[in-house]
Amino acid sequence: MLRIDRRVRRTSQGRWPGLLFLAFSILLLVSLMLTSCAQTDKRTSLSQAERDASLQRIAADYARDADLATAQASLDKLGLANPTQLLVTLAEQSVNEGRPSAEIIPLARLAEALGAHSSRLIAYLAPTATAVPPSPTPAPPSPTTPPTATPLPPTATPTAIPPTIAPTASPSPTPRPHVVAPSAANLRGGPGVNYPLVGELQTGQEVNIIGRTAGSDWWQVAVEGAGQAWVAGTVVKVQGPIDAVPVAKDIPAPPATFTPAPPTATPKPAGPEFRFVSKRLWGVEENGGFLDGSSVHCGEKRQLRVLVKDAAGNPLNGVTVKVAYGNQEEDVTGSKGSGVAEFILGGGQDAFIVRDVDGHQPSSDYARGMSTDPAAIPTEILMGSGFCKNAEDCAHFVRQNGCHGHYSWDVVFQRAY
Repeated sequence: MLRIDRRVRRTSQGRWPGLLFLAFSILLLVSLMLTSCAQTDKRTSLSQAERDASLQRIAADYARDADLATAQASLDKLGLANPTQLLVTLAEQSVNEGRPSAEIIPLARLAEALGAHSSRLIAYLAPTATAVPPSPTPAPPSPTTPPTATPLPPTATPTAIPPTIAPTASPSPTPRPHVVAPSAANLRGGPGVNYPLVGELQTGQEVNIIGRTAGSDWWQVAVEGAGQAWVAGTVVKVQGPIDAVPVAKDIPAPPATFTPAPPTATPKPAGPEFRFVSKRLWGVEENGGFLDGSSVHCGEKRQLRVLVKDAAGNPLNGVTVKVAYGNQEEDVTGSKGSGVAEFILGGGQDAFIVRDVDGHQPSSDYARGMSTDPAAIPTEILMGSGFCKNAEDCAHFVRQNGCHGHYSWDVVFQRAY
């Protein structure tokens, strides 16, 4: 009987190392799976309703505290791809739905503070611009019985001393409505891209507003030597009390519709007037991410920058670029830098030119394949931008859906004449 007990004890003791090894292997496998998920996809798990409620709360906190750094930090915690654009979209949607202004104004103010501009929201906020309150009318003094003057004995006439005049405090000047250019912005001879260029605002330049269009989407500004000078509301920040700015009455007629050159003019070269030159995928760090050994930490950006050049290779402002693939948007070069138009990518967009500087609709190549899906991006492009090192590494990166939705591109077009 004693021998049987010892055999049983030895047998159960021999099983423990195997069980411990199995448990350790399972924990290691789970840890590796969680780490892989964290590095390849940072998309938020918020539903649309939860996301919108969070944006409303952050905007309300900013309206109360005016703490932009805290608001930015709160937006970063949501893990959204482009929270600033989502603030604009949610505010415009609330306007369309007739939501209370107490919900719309905080969203619009926070978006404006973060650098986003929407002519729709500018027009909506115009009636709420700060005005100088009227000075209160002083209450009439209460009637009192005038005191009886007590005559003073005559005194010797003193030597006249010039009176000391107390300095009068200068009243605080009323702030004037003005625009600030976050980057170089075109000035035109009228409210529209079909008017000729008459000048340019430099980065950081401030000029006073003297008129506006009925929709408050273009502002007439006072620029010496530029005659009538207009700037689009989408490329500047509007500041000061704008509710008193009058609608301009002397707006010149737009220029005549483009007419083709006479037959004696030098013919344009064969092929499209605007030709696709190149496209480039931003690198990991350029897109806001970083590398940790062989691991890729994805950035948050999803931009499409389109640079348009003239035949000599110089940046060309005033050209309208359109993107189309799901979302369809237009932007005019020069609004985001010399010769540059900029967009926020969805799943990916094709880009092409729809209007030349003179307003006519030109022929244009299409720039295609600016995708935010790693499976749609060629391996050599992913390797060239640092997202993977070789074909095997890239295949694994794509299978893991690495950085899905967070890629940015540069595209270059050149006019042929």
